[in-house]
Amino acid sequence: MHHFFAHLLAVFLAVVAPPESLSPEAGEHNTAAMRFYDAGQLAPAVDEFYAAYQSMPDARRDREGRELLLGSMRMTLLNLYDQTGEPAPLCRLQSVLKEHIDALAAAYPGEPEMLELRSVRARHDEATQQLAAFGADACEPPPASAPPPVVAATTPAPPPAPIPAPPNTASAPSSDDIPPRHLRIAGGVTLGLSAALLGVMSYGIATEAIQRARVAEVKNRSPDCPLTPTDLEDLRALQQDAHFGRRIAIGTGIAAAVTTALGVTLFALARRSARTKRWSAAPWWSPWGAGLTLRVQLGAD
Repeated sequence: MHHFFAHLLAVFLAVVAPPESLSPEAGEHNTAAMRFYDAGQLAPAVDEFYAAYQSMPDARRDREGRELLLGSMRMTLLNLYDQTGEPAPLCRLQSVLKEHIDALAAAYPGEPEMLELRSVRARHDEATQQLAAFGADACEPPPASAPPPVVAATTPAPPPAPIPAPPNTASAPSSDDIPPRHLRIAGGVTLGLSAALLGVMSYGIATEAIQRARVAEVKNRSPDCPLTPTDLEDLRALQQDAHFGRRIAIGTGIAAAVTTALGVTLFALARRSARTKRWSAAPWWSPWGAGLTLRVQLGAD
Protein backbone atom coordinates (compact mmCIF):
# COMPACT_ATOMS: atom_id res chain seq x y z
CA MET A 1 0.00 0.00 0.00
CA HIS A 2 2.81 2.40 0.94
CA HIS A 3 4.71 1.48 -2.25
CA PHE A 4 1.62 2.15 -4.40
CA PHE A 5 1.12 5.63 -2.95
CA ALA A 6 4.84 6.43 -3.41
CA HIS A 7 4.67 5.28 -7.05
CA LEU A 8 1.67 7.55 -7.70
CA LEU A 9 3.58 10.52 -6.24
CA ALA A 10 6.56 9.73 -8.50
CA VAL A 11 4.26 9.73 -11.56
CA PHE A 12 2.83 13.11 -10.54
CA LEU A 13 6.32 14.63 -10.22
CA ALA A 14 7.37 13.20 -13.58
CA VAL A 15 4.46 14.97 -15.26
CA VAL A 16 5.14 18.45 -13.91
CA ALA A 17 8.98 18.38 -13.62
CA PRO A 18 11.07 19.51 -16.62
CA PRO A 19 13.84 17.25 -18.03
CA GLU A 20 17.27 17.64 -16.39
CA SER A 21 19.41 15.79 -18.95
CA LEU A 22 20.44 18.87 -21.01
CA SER A 23 23.62 20.90 -20.57
CA PRO A 24 23.21 24.62 -19.74
CA GLU A 25 23.93 25.61 -23.36
CA ALA A 26 21.57 22.96 -24.72
CA GLY A 27 18.94 24.07 -22.23
CA GLU A 28 19.06 27.65 -23.55
CA HIS A 29 18.62 26.47 -27.14
CA ASN A 30 15.81 24.13 -26.04
CA THR A 31 13.97 26.98 -24.30
CA ALA A 32 14.25 29.16 -27.42
CA ALA A 33 13.03 26.24 -29.54
CA MET A 34 9.94 25.76 -27.37
CA ARG A 35 9.10 29.46 -27.68
CA PHE A 36 9.25 29.22 -31.46
CA TYR A 37 7.20 26.01 -31.32
CA ASP A 38 4.53 27.59 -29.12
CA ALA A 39 4.31 30.50 -31.58
CA GLY A 40 3.80 28.08 -34.48
CA GLN A 41 7.21 28.89 -36.04
CA LEU A 42 8.31 25.30 -36.62
CA ALA A 43 11.33 25.85 -38.91
CA PRO A 44 13.20 28.11 -36.41
CA ALA A 45 12.21 25.68 -33.65
CA VAL A 46 13.94 22.83 -35.52
CA ASP A 47 17.09 24.98 -35.93
CA GLU A 48 17.21 25.65 -32.18
CA PHE A 49 16.60 21.98 -31.30
CA TYR A 50 19.43 21.01 -33.66
CA ALA A 51 21.74 23.63 -32.14
CA ALA A 52 21.02 22.13 -28.71
CA TYR A 53 21.70 18.66 -30.14
CA GLN A 54 25.05 19.74 -31.61
CA SER A 55 26.10 21.34 -28.31
CA MET A 56 26.03 17.84 -26.75
CA PRO A 57 28.28 15.91 -29.18
CA ASP A 58 29.30 12.95 -26.99
CA ALA A 59 26.92 10.14 -27.92
CA ARG A 60 27.86 8.13 -24.82
CA ARG A 61 28.05 10.84 -22.16
CA ASP A 62 25.11 12.88 -23.52
CA ARG A 63 23.04 9.85 -24.52
CA GLU A 64 19.85 10.74 -22.63
CA GLY A 65 19.81 14.43 -23.62
CA ARG A 66 20.49 13.65 -27.29
CA GLU A 67 17.62 11.12 -27.33
CA LEU A 68 15.30 13.76 -25.86
CA LEU A 69 16.31 16.39 -28.45
CA LEU A 70 16.05 13.86 -31.29
CA GLY A 71 12.46 13.14 -30.27
CA SER A 72 11.66 16.87 -30.20
CA MET A 73 13.19 17.40 -33.67
CA ARG A 74 11.30 14.44 -35.09
CA MET A 75 7.97 15.65 -33.69
CA THR A 76 8.51 19.20 -35.00
CA LEU A 77 9.67 18.09 -38.47
CA LEU A 78 6.67 15.76 -38.85
CA ASN A 79 4.35 18.62 -37.86
CA LEU A 80 6.10 20.86 -40.42
CA TYR A 81 5.63 18.16 -43.07
CA ASP A 82 1.92 17.93 -42.21
CA GLN A 83 1.61 21.71 -42.68
CA THR A 84 3.55 22.07 -45.93
CA GLY A 85 3.24 18.67 -47.62
CA GLU A 86 6.76 19.23 -48.99
CA PRO A 87 9.52 16.57 -48.80
CA ALA A 88 12.11 18.97 -47.32
CA PRO A 89 11.18 18.33 -43.62
CA LEU A 90 11.30 14.56 -44.24
CA CYS A 91 14.70 14.91 -45.93
CA ARG A 92 16.08 16.78 -42.94
CA LEU A 93 14.55 14.22 -40.55
CA GLN A 94 16.16 11.39 -42.51
CA SER A 95 19.54 13.16 -42.37
CA VAL A 96 19.33 13.83 -38.59
CA LEU A 97 18.31 10.23 -37.86
CA LYS A 98 21.22 8.92 -39.98
CA GLU A 99 23.61 11.20 -38.10
CA HIS A 100 22.28 9.87 -34.78
CA ILE A 101 22.57 6.23 -35.92
CA ASP A 102 26.20 6.72 -36.99
CA ALA A 103 27.13 8.43 -33.70
CA LEU A 104 25.49 5.72 -31.57
CA ALA A 105 27.08 2.92 -33.58
CA ALA A 106 30.52 4.52 -33.15
CA ALA A 107 30.00 5.08 -29.41
CA TYR A 108 28.76 1.50 -28.79
CA PRO A 109 30.59 -0.70 -31.33
CA GLY A 110 29.93 -3.85 -29.32
CA GLU A 111 26.16 -3.36 -29.10
CA PRO A 112 24.83 -3.28 -32.69
CA GLU A 113 21.35 -4.39 -31.56
CA MET A 114 20.89 -2.04 -28.60
CA LEU A 115 17.34 -0.76 -28.07
CA GLU A 116 18.05 2.88 -29.01
CA LEU A 117 19.76 1.89 -32.26
CA ARG A 118 16.89 -0.36 -33.31
CA SER A 119 14.37 2.37 -32.48
CA VAL A 120 16.19 5.08 -34.46
CA ARG A 121 16.71 2.73 -37.42
CA ALA A 122 12.96 2.04 -37.46
CA ARG A 123 12.21 5.78 -37.51
CA HIS A 124 14.76 6.25 -40.31
CA ASP A 125 13.08 3.49 -42.35
CA GLU A 126 9.70 5.13 -41.74
CA ALA A 127 10.96 8.51 -43.05
CA THR A 128 12.49 6.73 -46.07
CA GLN A 129 9.16 5.07 -46.87
CA GLN A 130 7.36 8.42 -46.68
CA LEU A 131 9.92 9.99 -49.02
CA ALA A 132 9.46 7.16 -51.54
CA ALA A 133 6.14 8.77 -52.55
CA PHE A 134 8.10 11.81 -53.85
CA GLY A 135 10.49 9.80 -56.02
CA ALA A 136 14.10 8.71 -55.72
CA ASP A 137 15.48 12.25 -56.14
CA ALA A 138 13.20 13.93 -53.59
CA CYS A 139 16.16 15.01 -51.44
CA GLU A 140 18.50 15.90 -54.30
CA PRO A 141 19.39 19.61 -54.56
CA PRO A 142 17.79 21.38 -57.54
CA PRO A 143 20.01 21.52 -60.64
CA ALA A 144 21.97 24.71 -61.10
CA SER A 145 20.54 26.94 -63.77
CA ALA A 146 22.66 27.39 -66.91
CA PRO A 147 24.60 30.67 -67.02
CA PRO A 148 23.33 33.19 -69.56
CA PRO A 149 25.25 33.34 -72.84
CA VAL A 150 28.06 35.83 -73.00
CA VAL A 151 27.32 38.64 -75.41
CA ALA A 152 30.01 41.09 -76.42
CA ALA A 153 28.95 44.55 -75.37
CA THR A 154 29.80 47.46 -77.57
CA THR A 155 29.42 49.98 -74.77
CA PRO A 156 30.23 49.48 -71.12
CA ALA A 157 27.14 48.89 -69.04
CA PRO A 158 26.67 51.09 -66.01
CA PRO A 159 27.42 49.37 -62.73
CA PRO A 160 24.35 47.99 -61.03
CA ALA A 161 22.97 50.00 -58.20
CA PRO A 162 23.67 48.42 -54.81
CA ILE A 163 20.74 46.52 -53.44
CA PRO A 164 19.95 47.67 -49.92
CA ALA A 165 19.91 44.93 -47.36
CA PRO A 166 16.40 44.05 -46.29
CA PRO A 167 15.55 45.20 -42.79
CA ASN A 168 15.74 42.57 -40.11
CA THR A 169 12.09 42.08 -39.31
CA ALA A 170 12.46 38.75 -37.56
CA SER A 171 11.51 39.05 -33.97
CA ALA A 172 11.43 36.63 -31.15
CA PRO A 173 8.07 34.92 -30.78
CA SER A 174 5.83 36.14 -28.06
CA SER A 175 5.96 33.79 -25.11
CA ASP A 176 2.31 34.60 -24.32
CA ASP A 177 0.84 33.53 -27.68
CA ILE A 178 0.11 29.89 -26.84
CA PRO A 179 -1.74 27.62 -29.29
CA PRO A 180 -5.00 26.30 -27.82
CA ARG A 181 -3.97 22.76 -28.78
CA HIS A 182 -1.22 22.80 -26.16
CA LEU A 183 -3.66 23.98 -23.51
CA ARG A 184 -6.05 21.17 -24.41
CA ILE A 185 -3.22 18.62 -24.14
CA ALA A 186 -2.25 19.99 -20.72
CA GLY A 187 -5.89 19.98 -19.58
CA GLY A 188 -6.38 16.40 -20.72
CA VAL A 189 -3.26 15.18 -18.91
CA THR A 190 -4.23 17.07 -15.75
CA LEU A 191 -7.79 15.72 -15.73
CA GLY A 192 -6.44 12.22 -16.33
CA LEU A 193 -4.23 12.64 -13.27
CA SER A 194 -7.29 13.84 -11.34
CA ALA A 195 -9.14 10.65 -12.25
CA ALA A 196 -6.19 8.57 -10.99
CA LEU A 197 -6.12 10.53 -7.73
CA LEU A 198 -9.86 10.02 -7.27
CA GLY A 199 -9.33 6.30 -7.73
CA VAL A 200 -6.67 6.30 -5.01
CA MET A 201 -8.99 8.32 -2.77
CA SER A 202 -11.72 5.73 -3.23
CA TYR A 203 -9.20 3.02 -2.39
CA GLY A 204 -8.29 4.85 0.84
CA ILE A 205 -11.95 5.23 1.84
CA ALA A 206 -12.62 1.55 1.17
CA THR A 207 -9.50 0.54 3.10
CA GLU A 208 -10.56 2.55 6.15
CA ALA A 209 -14.07 1.05 6.07
CA ILE A 210 -12.75 -2.52 5.78
CA GLN A 211 -10.22 -2.12 8.58
CA ARG A 212 -12.78 -0.51 10.90
CA ALA A 213 -15.16 -3.40 10.25
CA ARG A 214 -12.39 -5.80 11.22
CA VAL A 215 -11.72 -3.76 14.39
CA ALA A 216 -15.38 -4.15 15.36
CA GLU A 217 -15.17 -7.87 14.60
CA VAL A 218 -12.16 -8.29 16.94
CA LYS A 219 -13.85 -6.31 19.71
CA ASN A 220 -17.05 -8.34 19.40
CA ARG A 221 -15.31 -11.69 19.12
CA SER A 222 -15.43 -12.30 22.92
CA PRO A 223 -17.54 -9.54 24.48
CA ASP A 224 -17.53 -11.18 27.93
CA CYS A 225 -13.81 -11.98 28.03
CA PRO A 226 -10.80 -9.65 28.03
CA LEU A 227 -8.80 -9.43 24.84
CA THR A 228 -5.71 -11.60 24.58
CA PRO A 229 -2.30 -10.11 23.74
CA THR A 230 -2.69 -11.48 20.20
CA ASP A 231 -6.09 -9.80 19.87
CA LEU A 232 -4.65 -6.52 21.12
CA GLU A 233 -1.81 -6.71 18.60
CA ASP A 234 -4.26 -7.42 15.76
CA LEU A 235 -6.46 -4.57 16.93
CA ARG A 236 -3.57 -2.07 16.87
CA ALA A 237 -2.51 -3.18 13.38
CA LEU A 238 -6.05 -2.85 12.04
CA GLN A 239 -6.46 0.60 13.60
CA GLN A 240 -3.16 1.75 12.04
CA ASP A 241 -4.28 0.52 8.61
CA ALA A 242 -7.59 2.33 9.02
CA HIS A 243 -5.81 5.60 9.90
CA PHE A 244 -3.47 5.16 6.94
CA GLY A 245 -6.44 4.67 4.61
CA ARG A 246 -8.01 7.87 5.92
CA ARG A 247 -4.80 9.85 5.34
CA ILE A 248 -4.57 8.54 1.78
CA ALA A 249 -8.20 9.49 1.12
CA ILE A 250 -7.77 13.03 2.49
CA GLY A 251 -4.45 13.71 0.75
CA THR A 252 -5.46 12.40 -2.65
CA GLY A 253 -8.87 14.06 -2.40
CA ILE A 254 -7.24 17.47 -1.94
CA ALA A 255 -4.78 16.80 -4.77
CA ALA A 256 -7.63 15.65 -7.06
CA ALA A 257 -9.56 18.86 -6.36
CA VAL A 258 -6.52 21.00 -7.22
CA THR A 259 -5.70 19.11 -10.45
CA THR A 260 -9.37 19.10 -11.52
CA ALA A 261 -9.57 22.88 -11.11
CA LEU A 262 -6.33 23.28 -13.06
CA GLY A 263 -7.54 21.00 -15.88
CA VAL A 264 -10.87 22.82 -16.20
CA THR A 265 -9.01 26.16 -16.25
CA LEU A 266 -6.71 24.96 -19.03
CA PHE A 267 -9.67 23.86 -21.16
CA ALA A 268 -11.38 27.21 -20.53
CA LEU A 269 -8.25 29.07 -21.63
CA ALA A 270 -8.08 26.93 -24.77
CA ARG A 271 -11.57 28.15 -25.72
CA ARG A 272 -10.62 31.79 -25.24
CA SER A 273 -8.20 31.73 -28.15
CA ALA A 274 -8.80 35.37 -29.08
CA ARG A 275 -7.37 36.57 -25.78
CA THR A 276 -3.67 36.64 -24.92
CA LYS A 277 -2.83 33.57 -22.88
CA ARG A 278 -0.28 33.19 -20.11
CA TRP A 279 -0.15 29.39 -20.02
CA SER A 280 2.18 27.12 -21.98
CA ALA A 281 2.37 23.35 -22.17
CA ALA A 282 4.84 21.21 -24.07
CA PRO A 283 5.22 17.43 -24.05
CA TRP A 284 8.62 15.74 -23.72
CA TRP A 285 9.74 12.18 -23.82
CA SER A 286 12.81 9.93 -23.91
CA PRO A 287 13.47 6.16 -23.63
CA TRP A 288 13.60 6.64 -19.85
CA GLY A 289 10.35 8.53 -19.28
CA ALA A 290 7.88 11.11 -20.50
CA GLY A 291 6.06 14.10 -19.11
CA LEU A 292 4.57 17.52 -19.69
CA THR A 293 6.24 20.88 -19.02
CA LEU A 294 3.80 23.55 -17.81
CA ARG A 295 4.72 27.28 -17.83
CA VAL A 296 2.68 30.07 -16.20
CA GLN A 297 3.52 33.77 -16.55
CA LEU A 298 2.40 36.02 -13.69
CA GLY A 299 2.38 39.82 -13.40
CA ALA A 300 1.69 42.63 -15.86
CA ASP A 301 3.15 42.73 -19.39
